[in-house]
Amino acid sequence: MAFRVAPYDNGMYVVVDDRLDAIVIDPSMGEREVLRAARDGGLRVLAILNTHGHPDHVYANAPVKEATRARLAIHARDAHRLDLVSRPGGILPPAPRAEADDLFEEGPLAYLRDVRIEALHTPGHTEGSTCFNLPAEGVVFTGDVLFAGAVGRVDLPGGDAGQMEASLRRVASLPPGTRVYPGHGPPTTIAAELPWLEGFRIAR
Repeated sequence: MAFRVAPYDNGMYVVVDDRLDAIVIDPSMGEREVLRAARDGGLRVLAILNTHGHPDHVYANAPVKEATRARLAIHARDAHRLDLVSRPGGILPPAPRAEADDLFEEGPLAYLRDVRIEALHTPGHTEGSTCFNLPAEGVVFTGDVLFAGAVGRVDLPGGDAGQMEASLRRVASLPPGTRVYPGHGPPTTIAAELPWLEGFRIAR
């Protein structure tokens, strides 16, 4: 399930397996939508995965976690960003802190028994930016690394142009038919982005 969450057009996603177990990727400010979907679909939300720790992506971690008792997982290098009180987002009011239950680095994430999920550490937007790849489904959730026709910013704290370029090359190496679900904007495919991604450089 894919949601476009106001007011910043965030991509929020719910991945469901055959057992009706589910994970939520980047709750953003969409707690009402995701909790309604879980209730209406009879889903058991087992985990919340954050692609990175920017406030617009993690804002609803706490209410979703409290309502579902899901585990919260984020890359170890972005865990410090979960404290939205001492690290306010500026554009958003402070939000309740949601403690991470699991800090990952890279590799498989064993939350759904019927869906293989791989964490791909793709820094550049933040130190811990991560894409979640579902190879059997031909799907990747790219957060703010790759959008349709654009890439994430590298001029915010923790951003790095060289790391972003390396991360984009890694994402571009996924099978061309892979469907890309980004952190903002419409979905796309690796094939659709390859013409400009190949050899792409960020202006310095």
